[in-house]
Formats: sequence, C-alpha cells, structure tokens
Amino acid sequence: MIARIKLILTTLASLLMLSACATSHNTDVTSSSRVKGHAPGDHVNKVMVIALVDDKDIRNALESRVVSALQEREVEASPSLPVLGENYGEGKARSEMAADIASRGYESALVITLVDVKEEMHYTQGGMNYAPDIPVQGAMGQTFYVRQSSVYEPGYFSNDKKYFLESNLYRLQPEALLWSAKSTTVNPADVEAGTAGVAEAVVARMAKDDMI
Repeated sequence: MIARIKLILTTLASLLMLSACATSHNTDVTSSSRVKGHAPGDHVNKVMVIALVDDKDIRNALESRVVSALQEREVEASPSLPVLGENYGEGKARSEMAADIASRGYESALVITLVDVKEEMHYTQGGMNYAPDIPVQGAMGQTFYVRQSSVYEPGYFSNDKKYFLESNLYRLQPEALLWSAKSTTVNPADVEAGTAGVAEAVVARMAKDDMI
C-alpha cells in the first residue's frame, strides 16, 4: 500500500513538472494602446526592430526573436544591430534618428526598452497532500497507518525576478507614435526563453490590436 501511494505521488509530481515546462515563457502584456484615430487595417510594414538593452548578446537575441515573430506574420522586418551598430545614439540629436532610419528604407520602428528589473519574495503556504482514490478499509489501525503516510509539504519562500519592458511602435516619416505596450517577464529560464517569450507576447498583441 505504501509503495502504491509513493508511486502515485511521484507520478503526480512528474506530471506537474512537465506541465510547468510546457507553459509559455512567462511573459504577459499588461497593457497596450493604439494612437487615437488609427484606421483599422492600417498595418505597418518594413519594420526595424530596436532593443534598448545594455548587453549586446541579449539585444541581438531579442531583436532576432522579434524579427522572426513578425516575419511569421508576413511583416517585413530587420534587426537594428547589424544596420545601426552598438552605439548608434551617441552624438546624434533625437530629432535626426527617425529621418536617418527612414533614409535606410524603413517605414516604421519597433523600439523595445528594458525599463526595470525587480526581485520579489513570496511565501507559499504548506499543506497536506493526500493520495487520491486509495480506499481505506479494515480496522482503525489500518486507517491510521495509511493516512499517516500522506505527504506534508512545509511552507517555503521563493524569489521571483521580474523584467519590465516597454514596446513602442513609431511611424518614421512623418514621425509619430502609433502603438505602445507594457509587458512583464517572470523568471525566464535563460536568454532564449526570455527573449522568445517577449517576442511571442508583444507580436501577438500587435496583431490583436490590428497593427500588423
């Protein structure tokens, strides 16, 4: 009986772990808005994707992921790093940038900025887990013996690392903000998972908001 209980609990734990691995990349778009008066069906094309993050590798990964997500929806898109380089903004007036990027053949720019990173501590309450569908029969001693084998999980503290990003879509000529969104990524397993989650969530919201 005890072996059966342990087997069932182990199986349940494995299923929960597989379920957690199969979920999305822990990125949610918390808000988004189109500019007032934007006509339905007025979609952007020829988009340069610009990720404003300090780490070159993360910037390259994020831009590439977003570009791929846009291309999957038949939007012509390119990453900015190979075109603009690492230090594009140095020595340039802000008013010059949109015109300069437009002169390179782009109609719009999607600028994704990492605005904040926070760590939050959470406490998870403990509790008793009972093995399901195991009948208890016989004397009181047998009932006591079986149920005593239920597993008690103590409470525990855990840290969540949250990344807050802002995505702004601009028309370049004449320069204007068309769409903006805020997103949160929680505990990405690695750079690949984190950037893939941002790309999937942001591009899906752009499509939902009728920008692409």
